[in-house]
Amino acid sequence: MPIPEIHTPRLWLRPFALADARRVEELAGHADVAAGSVLIPHPYPRGLAARWIESHEGAWRENRALILAVCRAEEGVIGSISLLMEEQRQHQHLKLTGLLGYWLGRPYWGQGLMTEAARALIEFGFCELGLDRIEAQHLPHNLASGRVMRKSGLCYQDQIIETMPDGRSIPLYRYCLDYPDWLASQ
Repeated sequence: MPIPEIHTPRLWLRPFALADARRVEELAGHADVAAGSVLIPHPYPRGLAARWIESHEGAWRENRALILAVCRAEEGVIGSISLLMEEQRQHQHLKLTGLLGYWLGRPYWGQGLMTEAARALIEFGFCELGLDRIEAQHLPHNLASGRVMRKSGLCYQDQIIETMPDGRSIPLYRYCLDYPDWLASQ
């Protein structure tokens, strides 16, 4: 099955193409975008976006991740949104959880675009991917990301400490939304 596309009133969520790599490097490479993310390096290395984009199809085929470009008709790619999927054991049951992640180019902040994209991907995750739960995390100083999570229906759960591959410990605020709660809000 090909990577899906999702349309909203203002956005088109679609698979990335290698031709998008330069735009990803430009937008994700902005210092403010990187500062709000645990995973985006700054400075953003040349060639990293192409390698990242090349990994998407395999991740989708293996049911590990759905990674989509956030696009507007006028500008093309303006950001990225994803669900990293994993099975988690909870009280003797396996539950399929999606970890929602996103970034948005600096010129597009404060317009409600990421909230619109997140709501659409959450609906897709529950209705089409069969997720039982969606979680998201943000750095304590990235308050705008927390607002996106709350406006998208996720509720604050707790603060966790994530250990990075380089050994650093990073505090994160975790939010979640279970399918029955999402369904009740529709």
